[in-house]
Amino acid sequence: MNHPPIGLTERPTHTQLRLTTHGPEETVALGRRIGQAIQSNLFIALSGDLGAGKTTFTAGLAAGLGIPVPVTSPTFTLVNDYTFDKLSTSATGRGAQARRLAHMDVYRLEGSSAAELDGIGFGDLLDDLEAADDCGLLVLVMEWADRLGPLLPEERLDVTSVSDEEDPDVRVFTLTARGETATALLQRLAEA
Repeated sequence: MNHPPIGLTERPTHTQLRLTTHGPEETVALGRRIGQAIQSNLFIALSGDLGAGKTTFTAGLAAGLGIPVPVTSPTFTLVNDYTFDKLSTSATGRGAQARRLAHMDVYRLEGSSAAELDGIGFGDLLDDLEAADDCGLLVLVMEWADRLGPLLPEERLDVTSVSDEEDPDVRVFTLTARGETATALLQRLAEA
């Protein structure tokens, strides 16, 4: 796949990329590309309408992180946790390191309150995310994160997917970096 042109926009409060995919294969490839570029623990806030490619994107992200199992939607389980220890250098290109992807979906939560989030382990996952990277890499992906508003961590990557009205296979992904880790990630993607 040829990488679509990347428009990097830098503002005082955030850095933003906009990318277009043409079908599920390109959406997986975009997720894989981002997963391969992640170097530090990261919270990814996914938003978009039903069928906008959030889980497909996350499947690619997992592949890019070197996680060798199929990713499924956590709509009914609320959290799917994928952990792999001591992945080989050939699998990730980054040396042997534990990898963990926590994939959450808050669509079915009643009011998306702090108490509900604690009930599904969100606070513990945020604590793990803030822990030193020497314990391994943790990426926390939350679908429907836009429903949480101020409960989201300030340091994060917002990924919004919008379906094209004229072509049902086309998705426009807007990646907005909030904080240093996500900004560095978008800069690596823009330079690749």
